[in-house]
Amino acid sequence: MTCPDYRLVCTWGARSQTAQEIAHDVMRFSLAVLEVCPALQAWHYLAPKDKLVLLPDTVDEIRLKVLRPGNGARRGVAPDLILPVGFSALLLTSKKIDAACWMGHTGSDGGGLGSRVAINCPRRGDLAQVMTEPDMMERLFRVMVEVWQPDWARVSHTDMSDPEYAFPVHWMLYGREPLPPGLVLPDGVEVHGLTGASGEVLAPGQYFVTTPGERFVYSHPEHQARCEALKRVLREAGWLPPAPVWA
Repeated sequence: MTCPDYRLVCTWGARSQTAQEIAHDVMRFSLAVLEVCPALQAWHYLAPKDKLVLLPDTVDEIRLKVLRPGNGARRGVAPDLILPVGFSALLLTSKKIDAACWMGHTGSDGGGLGSRVAINCPRRGDLAQVMTEPDMMERLFRVMVEVWQPDWARVSHTDMSDPEYAFPVHWMLYGREPLPPGLVLPDGVEVHGLTGASGEVLAPGQYFVTTPGERFVYSHPEHQARCEALKRVLREAGWLPPAPVWA
């Protein structure tokens, strides 16, 4: 079985951070995702000559070996360095075709760039089946939002027949702003807050799931109708802005 190219993406605007703070976020997110999905086994980074190396287990080593300055400078930056263009990181489970990866560009002060983190799921193999199982996908989505505290987040896949394929509203959608009162959602769409086991708020806002309990496929007529209906309702309510603004 071949899955669509599901990806989990979160975005936010200006949020300057030091290299050390970003390295800490990289470690925290990497460990959190592994805890949610043990089938990933381990994260690796690409060392010189594209050598795959296990993710270091200290924040300092991640800063020195994993972070890439957004201005094109070499790795190995000082802990207190802040760059207007932020820093990038790329982690992979392996170099194989059935590998997963996550990549981020964070710490930007804005300037039209913003910050973005994405998990790319494999399309085939055992790991693809595990990661794209609906309950697992929702758990990964929740931990992404909890760690990064974005403005927006989504789970989607590529489908060129989607008129907004570059900025899709597909399987899951998160926004940190509260919903307008009295909003009526399309049939079948679920909405959830992000709270912990003790009721503590893990992130503001809420997220929507268009196909609870099943994998989303845009070409499926019912799935397509449901996500398009959700998009229409949210835009008419003024909660969801035009796609190019937020994606």
